[in-house]
Order: sequence, then structure tokens, then C-alpha cells
Amino acid sequence: MSAQGVAATRPSRPWLTFLAGGAIGLAILVLTQILSDSRLAFGPWALDGNGALAMPFLGFPLAIYAGWTWLADRYASRDLALHLGAFSLGLILGAFPLGLFFALPTVLVTGAVYGTWMRGSVVRRSDTLLWIAFAASVLIAALPALGLFGIALLPGSVILLAREKPTVTRVWLGVLLVAASMLIVFGIPVLFRGELPA
Repeated sequence: MSAQGVAATRPSRPWLTFLAGGAIGLAILVLTQILSDSRLAFGPWALDGNGALAMPFLGFPLAIYAGWTWLADRYASRDLALHLGAFSLGLILGAFPLGLFFALPTVLVTGAVYGTWMRGSVVRRSDTLLWIAFAASVLIAALPALGLFGIALLPGSVILLAREKPTVTRVWLGVLLVAASMLIVFGIPVLFRGELPA
């Protein structure tokens, strides 16, 4: 069934979508605080103190991917835009102040990528270009000044790759998103800059 058919039969309740986004944002905030107060460490990576910022770096792209992909299956057109906005606003406000620093840039970049792609010519819409964009975002994140921007680029291409794909493919795309985020957060500082996370 198409998203338009589903949208026509399902009442639009953006406030529920807002609350869901807020709950996810609050969960990311709480988990970040718990990690910050812990003494959790894996080898050279400590997840206490500043190391707890790994949680928003991993959590927000995954939350945006899961939320936007789920909403795109259920709504279309203006309803979809309304629900994407409600979910994103809830995510940002629920994780305040982390939401302003981490989620807001990711939402803005994802929205720009998504909107540009969906308005583009069908001829230009190929999975190959999306895979190139995904790889480029990982490379951009390797640059010292552009790490957050590279993380913000990740969900857009993966959300678009997940469109009209079976559930198993979507789950694997989510796993790939988490793996790429972990590479950016934990691996790239060690491999390319010789630095360890704080």
C-alpha cells in the first residue's frame, strides 16, 4: 500500500509524533548523563565525562533515520512534512541542550538532503549517488573541523536508500549507519589524527 493510501485512511496526529520524538530525545539526554557519571571504559576509550558525548553522536543520527523512515511509510505530502517536523522538534526539545547542539544540525542537514533529493529529477535519483554521498560524509567527518557536519550528513543518504526497501534491508542500513557513526566517533580520531577520545 502506498504512503498516500495509508495517509488517507489514518488520522494525522502530529502531537503524538512530537511526543514520540521528545521521548527519544529525553532518553538520549538521560543516557548521556548516565554515561558521563559512569566509569565505563573500553580499552583506550572512556565513556565518562566528555566521552559520554559519543551517545548523541550515535543516538541522534539513528533516531532520525528510524523516525523519518517510519514516518515516510505512513504519511505523504504535507502530512509527511508536518510529522517529520513534529518528530524532529520533539527530538530537539526533548534532549535540550544536547538537542540544540547535536540534533538540530543533523535535522537541518538531513532535511536539506532529503528535500533536494525528492525534488530532483528521477534520472538523477540513483542508489549509486546515495552510496557516494554516504561515503563522502564519512570522509568529511574525518576532517577535524567538519566532524559534526559529517555526522549530520549520514542519515540523509541512508533514509533515502531505505525508501521502498524491505524491512531486512532497512535494518541493515541502520546497522551500517551506527557502524559509520562509531567509526567517526571512535576510529577516525585514532587512525587519522593520532588522538584518543576524551
